[in-house]
Amino acid sequence: MPRVIVYAPPGVEWAGTPIAAHGTAIEIERCQDGQILLERVMQGRPDALIFGLDATAEDDLGLLHLVRRIARDLPLVLVANEGSLITQKLAQELRPIYYAVCPVDASEMCDALQAALDHRGRSGTGHSITPR
Repeated sequence: MPRVIVYAPPGVEWAGTPIAAHGTAIEIERCQDGQILLERVMQGRPDALIFGLDATAEDDLGLLHLVRRIARDLPLVLVANEGSLITQKLAQELRPIYYAVCPVDASEMCDALQAALDHRGRSGTGHSITPR
């Protein structure tokens, strides 16, 4: 079963789109603390990371850069609170598998997550969230 971390720090106003309610078979770990996120990435090597990005919080960007240094191949799905050009530029630099601006519906998030898991599969540890 794929393991996905959903990081949404306080102040990021997205509800962590209800992936589990969309009929997917994944283990979801929710996290609101950057230090805990880093520990989980280092110790558990998740299959994907869904990151709620508040473009006004420089700490979020610093945290994402640390995650990239720790786990370069971790598929990243970014969900931003707002879609300014600055946010889009910052998102591109982080090489996400998928980038969206709130609101994101459950089927779109499932498609993004499947793309992330498919990407992980090309590196040898893939999973599917849909029956094949």
